[in-house]
Amino acid sequence: MSAASAESGASARRGREERVRAWLRVIAATVYVPHGAEEIAEFLNGRLDLLAAAIDDPSFDPEVGAVVGAQLVEYGLTGEDTLRRTVALLVEEMLSVGADGERVARLCAALACGYSDALRRRTLEQQENMKLALLSAKQRADRDRRASEDRFRGVFSNAAIGIAVTDPDGRFLEVNPALLEILACTRADLEGRAIGEFVSTEEPDQQSLIGLLDRRPDRRRLVRWNGEAARVYLSTSVVREAGEPLYQVVVVQDLSEVELLQGRLSHQLLHDALTGLANRVHFHSRLETAHGQCGPTDTLTLLCLDLDAFGMVNNTHGHAVGDRLLSVVAERLKRLFADESATVARVGGDEFAVLVRDGSDTPSVPELVEAVQAELGEPEYHGQTGIAVGATIGVVRARRAEMTGVELFRAAEAALRRARATGGRQWAEHDERLDKRARVVGRAATGLPGSWENGDLVVAYAPVARLRDQRTVRVRALPHVPGARRLTGTPTVVELAELTGLSAALGPWLLGDVGPRLPVWWRLFAQAAGEGRPVHRVLLTPLQSADENLAGAVTRAVAESGLAPGLLEIGLDTGAVLASRGDAQDNLRTLTDIGVATALHGFSGGPREVAAVERYSVGTVLLSDPFDGWRPDWLPADAVPVAATRDLVDRLSALDVEVGVLGVRDAAEASWWSGAGVHTGEGPAFGEPTGLEEVVSAAK
Repeated sequence: MSAASAESGASARRGREERVRAWLRVIAATVYVPHGAEEIAEFLNGRLDLLAAAIDDPSFDPEVGAVVGAQLVEYGLTGEDTLRRTVALLVEEMLSVGADGERVARLCAALACGYSDALRRRTLEQQENMKLALLSAKQRADRDRRASEDRFRGVFSNAAIGIAVTDPDGRFLEVNPALLEILACTRADLEGRAIGEFVSTEEPDQQSLIGLLDRRPDRRRLVRWNGEAARVYLSTSVVREAGEPLYQVVVVQDLSEVELLQGRLSHQLLHDALTGLANRVHFHSRLETAHGQCGPTDTLTLLCLDLDAFGMVNNTHGHAVGDRLLSVVAERLKRLFADESATVARVGGDEFAVLVRDGSDTPSVPELVEAVQAELGEPEYHGQTGIAVGATIGVVRARRAEMTGVELFRAAEAALRRARATGGRQWAEHDERLDKRARVVGRAATGLPGSWENGDLVVAYAPVARLRDQRTVRVRALPHVPGARRLTGTPTVVELAELTGLSAALGPWLLGDVGPRLPVWWRLFAQAAGEGRPVHRVLLTPLQSADENLAGAVTRAVAESGLAPGLLEIGLDTGAVLASRGDAQDNLRTLTDIGVATALHGFSGGPREVAAVERYSVGTVLLSDPFDGWRPDWLPADAVPVAATRDLVDRLSALDVEVGVLGVRDAAEASWWSGAGVHTGEGPAFGEPTGLEEVVSAAK
């Protein structure tokens, strides 16, 4: 290729690029096209190729211009001035490169025609699409309107509440079946009438309801067509157009069944479902009311009854018989107190309460109790079996100023608990002194779990001394609250824990202390105690003695200590063992088998107890107090209790059993017990329970 030819080709390319850029500027100035500049330039370059080829084609076809015009429309080059400036640019450019003028004119004319025809077709398509869209929207709106009307009609016709559409004067236009049912009438009965005409004349604003209504929901009393009254919720909404009322929608909810249900629920809330008596909630309310209405000298009598052996009736004859018996008891109590101003209630499973506002003829407390027992003692026959139950009864009679209603009920229940402790068919009257003591004990017992959780309850150690030389030979681990003051005659921490069942958890806790402490006591007391003798004592309560996991806990404690099991002495409650409570007997056998030193405490010396010592190979016996709090060293030597105690100690010693005592008060009493043949003792004479450091310091 010659240099001239190359130069000519480069010049042509530059010319083409100039024409494309010029056309691109026209496009940019007349229309927005969502394409990049390079993409548009490539498109325009392709159209120029088509036009240039058509100009140079010997068989010139001007329809190529029409095709290019249509393509410009399809590409979106449809600005208001795009066609004019495009044609002007193309004419100028094609003539400048020497194209035939006639061909240029025909080609651009065809381009304009193709452009216009394509633009017209696109406009027609857009109009058609818009028409179809509008038609579809109208059809959809019609369907939605019909569906909405159908839904409204379904709700209106099938609603459980009454609905009416009225004119602005409140006259019925349309009503649903529910409203016809509420008003107990037909559609014909409502022609020309307004809802306000059905409102009871007892309503204060009845006249204002005759006409136009626009109200929030409100309770109203309606009079049905048949004259019956009905309580309803009534509300209305006025529909307006340009501020003028067109019609109103009235909604009426029948409250008859709701109020009936509320009445039933209220009765169930305050009454026992089985007997129909007042329940505990209602009884307390009546008690407070009666207490508040009492005069200064009036008295109230409150009886709390607990049926005896009622669980046996259920277990033997079935719960249906038990339920029938409860109903019989309720009827008998109501009949018995029918002549008194009294409230009878069922306050628990087999517990009843009777509140009497005492009158001048009200019997004395013993007479009331006797009458109750006589009434309940009459058998109720089930088949051929006559079933009767007695009751344990707690009674309080007091004036208003003496105690509140709450205290009155609590006092009667406290008296019931005291009566229950003495056996079946017993009764007790409120005793201020005994009640005060019971409350002190109750506060201490119920507060014990909190003390344990907060770390106020610790393991303390009481010295156990050999009485002949009063030398400490072991210690007893026991739960202790440091700084707590125990009143004379009140239970110990151990006894309090047994009252609430906390002792079941304290047993493993005490045994868990054995592992780390047993080596300490062995180093301190082994020499004084003697080879293989126990140095650590744990006395278990009845509940702890019966624990099925006791043997496992003891085995783990001994294993943790790494010492011989005979260094640990476990004392079981004698009563629990003799009564075969839980696993108490098995525990005693198992502990003996694994080599732990066993003991029985609370030992009174009866024949069965002595036989148990021999049968279970018990190593130590801890006597219960045979003198009922009296000092033995103050009693005559020939006193029966003294002689019996010495004889018991001799018999036990003959079985090679170590005998011990608890609660030794001083050295004189310790000397007496030693002279009686008792081996060990613990109590104030040898020191109060203390912590580990104090015991170690005293031993050294």
